[in-house]
Amino acid sequence: MMNMMMKLISLISVVLILATNGAAAFHTSSRLAPIPQVQQTSPSFRSIVTSSNKLRSNAAAIKTASSVGPLMLSSSGEDFCKIQGRKKRVILGYKAMTALYIAVFLYSASKSVAANTLLAITSYVAMPAGLSYIMISAAKHDRLGSDTYKRINLSLLEYAVLGLSVIKLSGGGNPILKVAYIITLINTIKGYAYGVLGLDKKSGSDTMLQDFTKGVKSTIKGICSDPKNMKSFGYWSATLMVVTMKLFKLKDIILAAQSSAASKDIAMSLARFNRLSLLALMIYTLKDAADRDRLSGTTFIQLNYLCALVLGIVGIVGGGVMSPLGGANVAFAASFAVNGLSSYFKKSVL
Repeated sequence: MMNMMMKLISLISVVLILATNGAAAFHTSSRLAPIPQVQQTSPSFRSIVTSSNKLRSNAAAIKTASSVGPLMLSSSGEDFCKIQGRKKRVILGYKAMTALYIAVFLYSASKSVAANTLLAITSYVAMPAGLSYIMISAAKHDRLGSDTYKRINLSLLEYAVLGLSVIKLSGGGNPILKVAYIITLINTIKGYAYGVLGLDKKSGSDTMLQDFTKGVKSTIKGICSDPKNMKSFGYWSATLMVVTMKLFKLKDIILAAQSSAASKDIAMSLARFNRLSLLALMIYTLKDAADRDRLSGTTFIQLNYLCALVLGIVGIVGGGVMSPLGGANVAFAASFAVNGLSSYFKKSVL
């Protein structure tokens, strides 16, 4: 018994000695070996402050963007509505012009005038009514900035200004015609301005005066330039004929004014001068299109028909086919009608 207890005590002592030596060894090694440095994962105070400032800046930026964004969208939306409103109003103006000139014809026809007079009125009304109709399509398809349509707008503007002068000198006339001239005056100014400056009034590169000056120079240069093909030669010849008639009529106006002629006589000469001016610009527009090989365009097909109608009536009423001037007018009218038909069929095939 005693031996067993002595063995047990010896075993416990050995275990205690081993445990004490292990603890001492661990303690010694912990002093000698450096303690590994654990990388600091928690953010420093400075990084916390920096991150906080960034978050505040981002929050402010998001808040600003959220407040500015709707304003920008609202502004662009308002601009779009303004542009569309201007476009609709100018189209409505051209439609009103067309309807008013047709009403002028119907009003005159109801007066039981002579056949020749009615034919003359038809040609006078057909030009502004037809050009107004052409301008409706140009405005719908945003082509008012084209030189062709700017020229038409200016020619209609001149027609309205001189027409109002004729009414003033004559002391009266067709009441509907006066309204038609006023609407034409207003709408062609708007149409020309939108063509030069854009519907937003900002996208144009020239002022209206600069564009007008360039247009006048270009037209004079085009009339004086040699035709580039046979069709252009025909239009050029017709333009020169009408311009010559226009200059003779201008001479009559000047002589009448110098001789203190009656205002009604001056008004009659001015009215004829006005119609010749519009016709000359219409024919020159066809000459310009022929030089550029653009006669197959819808506008120029319609202009061919319109000029053919006017020249044909002027030739028949103004002297007849047998007279030199009347025969020339009818011949040009036939040529323009053929050109219009050939361009139409060419366009249909293509």
